[in-house]
Amino acid sequence: MALTKLNAASVIERLPVGSVLQTVQETSVDSTITSTTATWVDVTPTATITPTSSSSKILVRHTAGGQMQAQNISASLQLLRGSTVVCTRGRQGYSGSTTWSPIPWSMEYLDSPNTTSAITYKLQIRINSTGTIRHNDTAGSGVTALASSIVILQEIKG
Repeated sequence: MALTKLNAASVIERLPVGSVLQTVQETSVDSTITSTTATWVDVTPTATITPTSSSSKILVRHTAGGQMQAQNISASLQLLRGSTVVCTRGRQGYSGSTTWSPIPWSMEYLDSPNTTSAITYKLQIRINSTGTIRHNDTAGSGVTALASSIVILQEIKG
């Protein structure tokens, strides 16, 4: 019996819309701490993906632990594609206490980049009032080396 090999393009064409075509995951153990009010600060990791089709969507997922400290403080999180802001969460977390409060940094966003060129996604945090925020930081709990910030990119067939 003859063996027929399908090239990657013909396989992708046969997949239904909504199929995951590729996945990229980046992790980081780096911490970011800021007390600078109303200034966006880059956090790690960044992640890059090259879509196979300009009609593809990119599902971006981010998660990391964090903390904030100050009375009546809020923090924001935003996602950038290259240097373009594609999603902003104006209030990712809030604390009404002067003690350290947890911030579960997280975001999911379905982007439509309309390109087949490599795309780099990055995240930024911002403190919206006087205080301190931490991204991917365990603040002396003795397990700092275990902290991990994650970005997952999935190309979704459009």
